[in-house]
Amino acid sequence: MTTTDPHAAHPVPDVLPDPWEVLRGTRWPSLETAYGSGAKLPRVLARLLDEDLTVPGAREALGGLEPVRHQNTIYGATPAAALFVAALLARRAQGRSGAADGVDALLLDWLADLAHDFDDGCVAAGDRYFDGRYLDGYPAMVAVRALRPVLHRAVEPFLDDPDAAVRDTALAAALAFAEHDALAPHRDGLAARARRLLLADGTRWRRHQALDALTAWGHDTTGLTRPGDDNRSPYTTDQPLPDAGFTDTPPF
Repeated sequence: MTTTDPHAAHPVPDVLPDPWEVLRGTRWPSLETAYGSGAKLPRVLARLLDEDLTVPGAREALGGLEPVRHQNTIYGATPAAALFVAALLARRAQGRSGAADGVDALLLDWLADLAHDFDDGCVAAGDRYFDGRYLDGYPAMVAVRALRPVLHRAVEPFLDDPDAAVRDTALAAALAFAEHDALAPHRDGLAARARRLLLADGTRWRRHQALDALTAWGHDTTGLTRPGDDNRSPYTTDQPLPDAGFTDTPPF
């Protein structure tokens, strides 16, 4: 079943499809990437469907998706690639009762990084240069942003993963996806998780993402910041900030 987003060029699925359906049902050669058409993408994506996929294999295959987000840019092939990765992540999560494995973590990390290439902050920055009409001439950006509710379904199962790094990555993606109006009911729960991340620790970028979301949603961040949280320099190493005396799961 699909719904029609008023800002999307194509129908948006209500549920995540099977990844094979995305792979076989997408006209990849007709879609733009940073280096031309997406004709080579099916071969890259098929490698991720290997039942014996290893962490090095997944890392190499995801590296092959660089043309769909080169220099943090959204291309015509990006929405379909995002939907494929989300569908694969959801399929891998089905029936699993334990922690995410290394391949899951890589897929989740790719999706979380992509999520912040098309978040509201990116659109606001674009609007400053295009007199508030940034999305008018950027159908690929419109299309991938329309997918946020269904992409959220893929990361939601990992919000309670036993591994703190996996939880933080899932939260980073979910916070970006929840900017979509359809996910507004999820924001209070995600805000509580963002507070826990900020109190526990979190790497510099995960802390920035959590603080940005809380601020955008009107939450008071008093007592949640630490020295260094205002440093957005890309040349600062992304290491956890000094321990504030909390364990991985602070007592609330």
